[in-house]
Amino acid sequence: MLNYDVTIRDARPIVNELSLDKEGFVLVKHKTSCANELNAEGMGARYLDEMVPFIKNYFNASWVVPKRDGVIVRSAAQSAAPGVRGAAGMAHIDYASISVPMVAARENQTLGIPIRSYSRLMLIQAWRAVSPPPQDNLLTVCDHSTVPDADIVVHDYTSDTGSEWKSAVLHHNPLHRWYYFPEMAPDEVILFKGYDSEISCNAQAPHTGFDNRRAVPNAKPRESIEARFFVYFA
Repeated sequence: MLNYDVTIRDARPIVNELSLDKEGFVLVKHKTSCANELNAEGMGARYLDEMVPFIKNYFNASWVVPKRDGVIVRSAAQSAAPGVRGAAGMAHIDYASISVPMVAARENQTLGIPIRSYSRLMLIQAWRAVSPPPQDNLLTVCDHSTVPDADIVVHDYTSDTGSEWKSAVLHHNPLHRWYYFPEMAPDEVILFKGYDSEISCNAQAPHTGFDNRRAVPNAKPRESIEARFFVYFA
């Protein structure tokens, strides 16, 4: 792994031009009652109960299955509570395309959901900052349309719980265009695509965290909630 300096652009001026099928990410409004309860274990189920109906309605999906262990609470503060993770530090795609149907099927089996046929499956990831702006360490997402397939490097990944799947990292390319949303509020959510079985729309969005204190020296430690959803269409 190597470090590179990259330009990270403010996405707010182009927020109305972004799409999940091209760039791979959008910014939407959605309130949560969990913003003030950063308990990695206690609030996960409640957060998913709020988010699943929203995701289903947003995509007009047939059904949505949340990844139950996919609710991740992060904090850039050194005094983060147990179970709260630090910010991500490398450009990656959580699941390589080849792994997502398998991971989705495994999630259904774990939850006791019968196998159902579907015409389309998407993996949608949701990220929100819940600490007041300005935040020091924000999510940055790469415009999928600027990432050639040759820049995506698939590798084996093993989670803390022992689960295995194919993940992906990136080769550096100065043509990649990275974006972020400054001054995020708790009722704003970045939705980005982790997979789409519709090949022409499989705009997987590489992402990572970055320290924004060079631009905003007085920024405070970011706290955030992220979650993952398997979105099905009959």
